[in-house]
Amino acid sequence: MSPNQTRRFPLNRELILLFIINTFMSLGMNLTNSLRPLYIQSMGATVLEVSFVISITGLAGTIMRLPSGFISDLYGRRKIIILSILLAIAPPLLYTFSSNWEQLIIWGMIYSIAFALFMPSRMAIVADYTSASNRMKVYSIMNLAFPLGSIIGPTIGGFLEEIHGWNMIFYVTTALYIFCLVPSLVLSKPPRNTFGDNKKSYQKRAKIDLKLFRPLLPFFFLNLFTGLGVGTVSPITPIYLMDKFNVSTAEIGLFISVGFGLTTILTQIPAGILADKVGRKKFIAICFALMPILFILWPTIDNLILLLLVQMGINGLWSMTWPASISLLMEHTPRNRRGLSSGLTQTGVMFGFAIGPYIGGYLWETLGMALPYYASALFLILCIPVITFIREKSNNV
Repeated sequence: MSPNQTRRFPLNRELILLFIINTFMSLGMNLTNSLRPLYIQSMGATVLEVSFVISITGLAGTIMRLPSGFISDLYGRRKIIILSILLAIAPPLLYTFSSNWEQLIIWGMIYSIAFALFMPSRMAIVADYTSASNRMKVYSIMNLAFPLGSIIGPTIGGFLEEIHGWNMIFYVTTALYIFCLVPSLVLSKPPRNTFGDNKKSYQKRAKIDLKLFRPLLPFFFLNLFTGLGVGTVSPITPIYLMDKFNVSTAEIGLFISVGFGLTTILTQIPAGILADKVGRKKFIAICFALMPILFILWPTIDNLILLLLVQMGINGLWSMTWPASISLLMEHTPRNRRGLSSGLTQTGVMFGFAIGPYIGGYLWETLGMALPYYASALFLILCIPVITFIREKSNNV
């Protein structure tokens, strides 16, 4: 990529197509997943049973996350993106035929596997289309796609449920995923594929140097503790809001849209600038040092607007670490192993999101609704020493 290219708007045709895919995949995911705890509860499940469904379905995606990154390195990220979209189409439609919460488990597992395939490839393929000099800027822009879906999705989902019932959410989601197939099919092959397509090249792709994993371990554990911190409370927060503040499904959807989606949109561009100015590693540490304080404050707040501000603070701080952490991760990864490294680190966060809900549900039912938030604060405190083991390179490769 020439200097003139890097000074121009950093999103080329392929990155724009990826942005569209990411936005509509996020919209579909947030239509279904943001309010899923309330849907499962509406089918007669207790808080612990809701947490169990979310944990067991999330575990299926977690198990698939690491091999999905390796598979994307081996067979191509574009192919895996198309496959993941195809897998995501069926589960929301099949939800409408379920008569009890136990039947949701198998469809939820397939749904989770679809996004386990999608996420490492959609992150790694961005690095394939960029250079180190503009990569963090591009990631800051590309990271806006998923929050766009999370701004619109929960609010639309809440209003659809109140007006038309739960099934309409799943019909709309299925249509969105079918639409995503169009840009994915016209996406061109990444330009930085260093392998050929013959048998020998596939054998070369399949070889893994164990030295690759050493610098990636801090990223894995950082994502694991983050997943535990956020995942412990994410599925129970809609139930918490309904129980404590007696709000409607539409109001909960709006709370999630503003508290996560809008907040993340507002933080992505300044996150990249601040990380460059402060230093990426130091910036990540500052964000993780502040998050536990807000989780400790959460159960003490009796005003919904004030609680929304706290939620915005938590998600804002977390999302501000994304451009810096992704940029640091890619610096430690050979081009032909970006899918694997992305899969490894995302396995960490997904493992946390798989175990966290069950921890949160158990603490809720045995020790009270405040305890999950204190547990989240503890998990995030554990992130701080892990950050010290991340090595930071200069942005020159």
